[in-house]
Amino acid sequence: MNRVAVCGLGRMGTAMAQALLTAGYPVTVWNRGPRAAAALAEQGATVAPTAAAAAEAAAVVVLMLFDGAACEQVLSGPDGVLAGAAAGTLIVNLSTIGPEESAAFADRARAAGLRYVEAPVLGSVPAVRSGSLTILAGGPAEDVAAAGPLLAVWGSPRHTGDVGTATALKLVANLALGVVAAGMRDAVRLGEDFGLPREQVLDTLALGAFERIAGRSRDRLVADDYDGAPFTLGALAKDLDLALAGARRPLPVAAAARDTAADGVAHGDADRDIAALARITP
Repeated sequence: MNRVAVCGLGRMGTAMAQALLTAGYPVTVWNRGPRAAAALAEQGATVAPTAAAAAEAAAVVVLMLFDGAACEQVLSGPDGVLAGAAAGTLIVNLSTIGPEESAAFADRARAAGLRYVEAPVLGSVPAVRSGSLTILAGGPAEDVAAAGPLLAVWGSPRHTGDVGTATALKLVANLALGVVAAGMRDAVRLGEDFGLPREQVLDTLALGAFERIAGRSRDRLVADDYDGAPFTLGALAKDLDLALAGARRPLPVAAAARDTAADGVAHGDADRDIAALARITP
């Protein structure tokens, strides 16, 4: 199998690198902080000192980063991927960024003789481990096909069209998630105002429209424990900002959800699970 470089070792990136190692891929990793890379080295990964060094021997470079600014630095910085990757290297960007940002990164990669596929995912760490992620893949058909075996380690890739289409669809999906999360926050608050036990409220919500998010958030809300989140409130707020920035018409419900998420970030919950929304007080 060809060597894969994974740049960005948050919870998702780490789980993805582990899945590649389990599948038999030779993996090189790079991360700003050394701890996650060191843990993967114990599992068989090669640790690179820079993103450029990680890209040098890789046929595929995977990016799993927080936002467009991080992608810009890791791709185009003096020690970035573009400085080390050989011609023909395939860049697979799993980061949730704006469609225009992704298109600009694709143009830059192609100008350097590289290939580029955007592949944001629907799902979190458990789905990575079970190989059941939904992966939205945008780019030329031949490049998406070349990325297919790699993406299949994590889940089911779906070719959405040109670069920009997959990132746009990811923002559409996360906008809907943000609206539901904000709605659940209000529903939990109303239950508390009625004097109902939180567990009873959550069990009832899980029977209706909030089935998915109430189910995934129940244990966190009951325990009042929101750490170790695969999808944080800060990431949700960032994604809602991107979605609203790309809208051509007013989206008042989404704007309200964005403001609710921003309240959570202001309360210090940026790095906590989105379920932390429900505990915010006015």
